[in-house]
Amino acid sequence: MKSWLFAVLCLGWATDMIALAAIGPLGRHVAASMALYGGGFILLVLMVRSFPAHLKTIQALGFIIGLGFFARSAFLFFPPSTDICRYIWEGAVQNHGFNPYELPPNDPSLASLAQGDLSLFWQDLNHKAFAAVYPPAALLFFRLLAWISPTPLVFKAAFLLLDMGVMVVLAALLRGYRLPAERLLLYAGNPLVIVFVSGEGHLDVLQVLFLLIGLFLLSKQGRAGGYLLLGLAVMSKYMAAVAIPFCWRRRAGWSLLALFVPAALFIPYLPAGAALFDSLGVFTTRMQYNDVITQVLGAAFGPWWLPAAGLLLLLCLGWVWLAEDDRLRGVYLGVGCLLVMLPTLHPWYLVAIAPFMCFFPSTAWLYLQAAVLFTFPVLGQEFRTGVFQEVPWLKLPEYMPFFTLLAWGLFRRISLVRVQRYEAPQTISVIIPTLNEAENIVRLLNDLRGRPWIGEIIVADGGSDDDTVTAAKDFGVQVITGGKGRGVQVRAAAQAARGDVLLMMHADALLRPGGTERIIAALTADREAAGGWFRMQFRDSNPGQAIIAALNNLRGMATGISFGDQAQFVRAEALRRIGGFPDLMLMEDVELSLRLKSVGGAVCLGPGVTVSGRHWKSGSFLTNLRMVVGLFFRYLLERRLGAAIGRAEAYYRKYYHRAS
Repeated sequence: MKSWLFAVLCLGWATDMIALAAIGPLGRHVAASMALYGGGFILLVLMVRSFPAHLKTIQALGFIIGLGFFARSAFLFFPPSTDICRYIWEGAVQNHGFNPYELPPNDPSLASLAQGDLSLFWQDLNHKAFAAVYPPAALLFFRLLAWISPTPLVFKAAFLLLDMGVMVVLAALLRGYRLPAERLLLYAGNPLVIVFVSGEGHLDVLQVLFLLIGLFLLSKQGRAGGYLLLGLAVMSKYMAAVAIPFCWRRRAGWSLLALFVPAALFIPYLPAGAALFDSLGVFTTRMQYNDVITQVLGAAFGPWWLPAAGLLLLLCLGWVWLAEDDRLRGVYLGVGCLLVMLPTLHPWYLVAIAPFMCFFPSTAWLYLQAAVLFTFPVLGQEFRTGVFQEVPWLKLPEYMPFFTLLAWGLFRRISLVRVQRYEAPQTISVIIPTLNEAENIVRLLNDLRGRPWIGEIIVADGGSDDDTVTAAKDFGVQVITGGKGRGVQVRAAAQAARGDVLLMMHADALLRPGGTERIIAALTADREAAGGWFRMQFRDSNPGQAIIAALNNLRGMATGISFGDQAQFVRAEALRRIGGFPDLMLMEDVELSLRLKSVGGAVCLGPGVTVSGRHWKSGSFLTNLRMVVGLFFRYLLERRLGAAIGRAEAYYRKYYHRAS
């Protein structure tokens, strides 16, 4: 039944794409173009969700790539954008011995070209008063294609071939990440990519191809080649530079120098001097279109909106750099940060994030790629009158659902398609790290008594000199003694645990009724999640502790990094995949959260655990807050620089104010 449904959906999607290609350009029949374009996304999602499971991987990938080629071929004769005229002009100008960075199209020196064979393209050029804005790799590519034949068909055919290359690299990356073949459909069948690359003929696919090959080579430890391709991506379109921080690794060594080799492509254009970046500066600082955040910053900061936007972007990128281990996910989030901060966001700019939907199928980002249909009325007005003018109110249906979905994703994992990485869990092992917890351990053990799904409770003691161990043994639970430090203790207990899920509870914490049932239900419903945590609150909390709890929960929801007092839980299988529980004296909870992102991430459950807040009762509130926040960010930074793991004992002493 599923195969028949998929076949019907494929036929409907192919018909939709052919119809969209036939009625082009997008501004000629606006309503029909909007309906077909949006319908293509709906059919695409249904195709991915109904993809036949019986197909072998190589068969599935071959079918998807073939389907993508078919759709792109249908758009070869779709009316090209005026950008193609720019590409042809700048390629031909170079072949006639001129420097496109020095001479804008309306320069008198180029009058003979403008009135000759290139006159038709010159008439349709946009921004004739501006010299070239594209990086040198793009200009050299234009020169090559113009030498072959300065026609839109040749340029579009070249972009189609590049796009096919993107699909091949994506297929290789999907296999490396052990993700199902149907994920490739999210790129191969993406109407945005098909319309704006194969249809209108925008160069963004050149940047995407170099970037993905670079990421693939880096994933295979081909550092020099990976960095070289990353440099070529930047030299194709400067937006790719946002990927550099997330591809850097401390062990890169001299191979990192390969990143700068493609900058040599500027050499033939150096006679232009400072003019190399004049047009780029104008486009990035004086022009705004289809933007939201920069509009808000403009209203708030006036003429200072650009520095404010730059600072906000740096803060966002800095946080992603600190909090994301996975190179691919870091680049994806970095590109996303850049796109929402751009003062100009043309629909085809989103081609840069489209490939990442195969790995991180974000409902929000896929919606935005579909919602660019609300810019089509602008194209319709330009088609009828020749005037390109933004319609501001159309940003509401384009961006409000997008930002709403992004925000909702902080509270609940939402994904268009999921991978069943794990089996449904059946048992829970509760692990309680202790050090002189006689006052609390009996209360917690009584609280856990008789809860469903708990198969065992293990107390991992770090050398208590009170009655903690005796009380635990009297209660009849397993006790493991060993080294001091929560991570060291939990790791020892985790190695002995037999449950499908490991739930780490601090001795001064209590689980709300239904907590274990919610863990099993959440991990059964989401077979991709590696673990999770609860939102927490303090017992008998004061206003300061309420703020701490709120910040604690917000940090976890926004970043996926939870603390131990939020009752972290993890699948035993996921723990094995990351090499076991981090054996750190402190920051083991942060380290666990970071490592779990690579094997499925974590689910955030609602309020489910209460803790005593005893560590906040000694000393001043602000001093404690400053210490915790400082240690957290210090750990993330030193970890990124490769120094934190060996300093876990120093964090422990700092947190507990101990000398040894």
